[in-house]
Amino acid sequence: MRLQLRPALAVLAVVLATQGGCAPEHRQAEPLPPTPPMGWNSWDSGIGLTEPNVKETIDAMVSSGMRDAGYRYVNLDAGWAAPRRGSNGQLQPDPIRFPHGITAVARYAHDRGMLLGIYASPHNEGCSAQPALASAGHESVDAQTFADWGVDYLKYDWCRGDADHDTQVRVFSTMRDALRATGRRILYSINPNSSNDYTAGARYDWSGIADMARVTTDLVPVWRDQLPSLGPYDPFASRYYLGVPDYFAAANTTLVRSRPGFWSDADMLVVGVGWNDFATRHFSGIRNGLELGNSVSDDQLRRVLLQQPNLTEPEQKTHLSLWAMMSAPLIAGADIRSMSPHTRDILTNRELIALDQDPKVASAGTLRTDPRVLVKPLADGAVAVAFMTEGDTGTTITTTTDDVGLPKAPCYTVRDLWSHTDGTTTGPVTSGPLAPRGVALLRITATCK
Repeated sequence: MRLQLRPALAVLAVVLATQGGCAPEHRQAEPLPPTPPMGWNSWDSGIGLTEPNVKETIDAMVSSGMRDAGYRYVNLDAGWAAPRRGSNGQLQPDPIRFPHGITAVARYAHDRGMLLGIYASPHNEGCSAQPALASAGHESVDAQTFADWGVDYLKYDWCRGDADHDTQVRVFSTMRDALRATGRRILYSINPNSSNDYTAGARYDWSGIADMARVTTDLVPVWRDQLPSLGPYDPFASRYYLGVPDYFAAANTTLVRSRPGFWSDADMLVVGVGWNDFATRHFSGIRNGLELGNSVSDDQLRRVLLQQPNLTEPEQKTHLSLWAMMSAPLIAGADIRSMSPHTRDILTNRELIALDQDPKVASAGTLRTDPRVLVKPLADGAVAVAFMTEGDTGTTITTTTDDVGLPKAPCYTVRDLWSHTDGTTTGPVTSGPLAPRGVALLRITATCK
């Protein structure tokens, strides 16, 4: 049952002043663009979720060029909240880690041209959160709290084993309505897959409920799993963890793909995130999920997990290229404060970002004659073509301008989006030599200068 909001507004203002920072006049929330959101999420980064660390991340996104490249959302995942609600039922930021409250963090982001996102769940049964913080039954109060804090984005994670579709529709719609009632335009991103049904995001149309819906479970920073079996609860065997090509394949079979105003969420980017770091940070969760008991020691399990190789440079470029070809949201997961120049250069490739942000918001399809060739139509009549190899040996792939759907023309301009070079062709199109699990990404226009 929804709580009545209006009689509580005066009390809420006092609570916000003491728990969320004094409630200032926030900038009017920006209207949502028709193209996929871009930003950063804390979950994979390994940073301690504290006010100083978040502010440092905001500063790093500005100084590194991430903000100016389009990455504007700074999203706090699970871990920002105090373990219990306040005496009046409101969510509270952890007073030690966020001593000035979420309001101060939002103001800091807004003053630097950034936007703030936050995490919540209707159930919080699992997902590294506290059931006492579940939003089911508190939607109106929680939504108004987020709006009063100046939040711009809500990630709303199901976090419960039971996943009856009608129940999910009702629960997710309740928070949607509560957010709308605040009068602040908050981007609403849902994850219906954190349940016993890993396919709920792909099998149903969520576009009438949310702005953005997760395709399936978790993308992890590997190409494909190379570990020995981890037992009956192996997260790779169960497809709870997916590497880059398997996640792309799952995203490409979703019922509703990205389009203007709705985005199919292929999870956070793992560019710059090493498997070794991921496995170390999430070791307790991995171990608990495997239900190994005392049969395997922590040291033994760590040695096994760390046999998994990290993504190579070609694999990371392929990862970002595939997400851009899907018009997927680009939400970085690395620690922006300490990312390498190599990671920065991959994430801030302006030509690749323009491909992701193309106003048509189309999704790539594979050629019937060669599934290694992906084609994405663009708003100006050009096409993007990605050549991808998944194997352990390099190769060269060819196609033609006719095969990729371009009109007849005497000459075509071919722009390489990774080498930033131009070429021309009268019809044949080639990838050039591809590294193992590498990509060539081209933009082809039916004109020549």
